Amino acid sequence: MSEQSAPTRERATDEPVVRYAVDPRAERPPGRGFKLLSSGLGSMVPVVVVLALWQVGSMAGLIDKTFFPAPSECVQALVDLFSSGELLPNIGITAQRILLGFLLGVIPATLLGIAMGRSRWVRVLIDPLIAITYPIPVVAILPLLLVIFGTGGRPIVVLAGIISFFPAVVNAMSGVLQVDERLILMARNLGAGRQQILWKIVLPGALPSIFAGIRLAAGLALLGTIAGEFLAASDGVGSMTWRYWQIYQIDNMYATLAVIAAMGFFLTTVTLRVQRRFFSWTEGQS
Repeated sequence: MSEQSAPTRERATDEPVVRYAVDPRAERPPGRGFKLLSSGLGSMVPVVVVLALWQVGSMAGLIDKTFFPAPSECVQALVDLFSSGELLPNIGITAQRILLGFLLGVIPATLLGIAMGRSRWVRVLIDPLIAITYPIPVVAILPLLLVIFGTGGRPIVVLAGIISFFPAVVNAMSGVLQVDERLILMARNLGAGRQQILWKIVLPGALPSIFAGIRLAAGLALLGTIAGEFLAASDGVGSMTWRYWQIYQIDNMYATLAVIAAMGFFLTTVTLRVQRRFFSWTEGQS
């Protein structure tokens, strides 16, 4: 057969071609303003703006100073509390309770969450107990803790541990359950043992969720400690705040509230820095 008699086919070229429009703004790198606000000092800009508006409104008489004293008065009250030597020891007491309660709740919660994620039997036995006790307001069990442990700092530490326990255990279990089961099966086929699978596959895959639970637990440990000091302590920053509310020293009350907010910001910053320093690859996933 000659080359001229060979049939030739041409592919149809009239099929519609779908082209998606690309937003040019999506490809732009972040501007200087965004970088400034996302930095450590830049994150304080919204706080400074709110305080400035508060100060101007108080000076202009738009805000009732009886309930919202000017920020300058609160700062002066904070300086006076530091100068009198009353505030610093109470900060140390509260910080110690937060740390002890955080460790008391997070360490067993993380271990139990990992065990629940790895073992169906542990999950079947423990998960209903967590589901039942988690919705109970933790402050409601403070009278029971006072009966068991008496007055002082011990029931407050236990309260902080209980309230920080739940997010840590739930996030640890969820992180283990979200690990790709195919990776575990492949490791088993290659002869990996249980400990190798745990340390090389399960824990690295669950770390983003575990750290998310730890960061939540840190804030809740502060919350539980302050709530316990409100109701059952004669020392600590929370007790000072409650006392100033009772005697109607509103500027001192706002000063101690600012200290509590600063402690919460410090806890969040520390946990984030630890994550960035030792487990930087988990930050974007948590």
